[in-house]
Formats: sequence, C-alpha cells, structure tokens
Amino acid sequence: MNRQFVLPVVMAGFVFGLPMAALPMGELQALNRELGQLCRKPPREALAVCRIHARLIRSL
Repeated sequence: MNRQFVLPVVMAGFVFGLPMAALPMGELQALNRELGQLCRKPPREALAVCRIHARLIRSL
C-alpha cells in the first residue's frame, strides 16, 4: 500500500479509535494531501501538527 494512503488510516485509528473498515478512505486521503500541502510551508500555528504528520509519515 502506498505510504500516502496508509498515514490517514493510522492517524484515524489513533485519533478516532474506529475500526479501519469504518473509515472513509477518500476523506482520509484528502486530509493527508491537505496536511502535506500545509506542511510544505507551515504557518507558526501549524508547526506542532506538521511535526506529528512528519513523524507518522517517517514511521510508515
């Protein structure tokens, strides 16, 4: 499975505690794309979110 598609599943499992079958994969992929774009040049307020996103991507 492509890393960009795995991250949202991992994030959603940790954050929402839902079974993977119940997760809307399209929305999770969109969330991951948006986080990736935001974190290319993040505003100061988003640095913590971008660090978490980067750690999750590296861990996959």
